[in-house]
Amino acid sequence: MQDTVICPYYDDNEDVCDVGCGYISSHDASMIIKFCSCQYQDCRKYRELSDRAEHQEPAPAGNGYAAPDRPAANLDNLPVFGLFCYGITAASYAADKLPVLSLNLHLLAIIIMLGAVGQISAGLNSLKSNLLRAIAFTGFGLFWLSILALDILPRAGYGSIPGPIPMMGYLAMWGMFSMVICQGLEQLTRTCRAVFALMSAFLLMLALAQATGNTAFLHASALLGLASSLPGLYLGLRHAGSDALHLFQAEMVRPGKIRS
Repeated sequence: MQDTVICPYYDDNEDVCDVGCGYISSHDASMIIKFCSCQYQDCRKYRELSDRAEHQEPAPAGNGYAAPDRPAANLDNLPVFGLFCYGITAASYAADKLPVLSLNLHLLAIIIMLGAVGQISAGLNSLKSNLLRAIAFTGFGLFWLSILALDILPRAGYGSIPGPIPMMGYLAMWGMFSMVICQGLEQLTRTCRAVFALMSAFLLMLALAQATGNTAFLHASALLGLASSLPGLYLGLRHAGSDALHLFQAEMVRPGKIRS
C-alpha cells in the first residue's frame, strides 16, 4: 500500500499553521481530510507558506563565524504587532474604567491614538496576505479612534459626551462585529480568536453598563478588557525579547567580539 503524503507544515508550528496542533476540533478534522492528506497543494495556506519560503534570501557567505538565525521581518510579525497595539489600547482604556487605575486623560488619548495607528498599519500591510486580518485590525484601529472622539476627548473638555443609549448601541454593534470575526474562520489562530472573543464580551458588557449605569457592570467590563489585552501584550513582549536576544547573540559571535 502506498504511503500517504501529508502537508509538510502539518502539526509543525501553531503560529504558522495551527491545523493539527493541540486540540483537534471538528473543523480541523475536516481540513485534515480535505487538504492536509494528499491534496495539500490546493490549500491556500500551503501555497502562501511555500511562496514565502521560495522568496527568502539565502544567507551571505561568512568568514568562518556562523551567526545564529534571526527571524526575518516578514508578514508573520504583522499579527504580533497588531495584537500588541490592541493590547496596549485595550489595557489603557479598561484601566481607565477602574477607580484604582485611572490614567491622565491626555496620556490616555495619546496611547489610544498611537495604538490605533499601529493597528491600522498592521491591517493595511495585511491586505495582500490575509484579508480577514486586514479587516479585523483596520476595523478595530478605526474603532479606537472613534472611542477617542466619542469618549476620551469630550471628557477632556473637547466636545460633548453622547448619551448612554447611543453609546450603548455603538458599543454593542462593535461587540457583535468582534463576535462575527472570531467565529469559525480558519485564517485566525487560536490566540486571535481568544482575543476577539474576550473583546466581544468586553464591549457587550460595557454597552450593558452604559445602558444601566451600574458600576458593577462597568468594573466587570474593565476586567474583561484587561483580560483581552493580555495575550497581545504577552506575544509582543515575547517577540521583542526574542529579537533582542538574537541581536545580542549575533553581536557576540562577530570576530572582533570573540576573545582568542
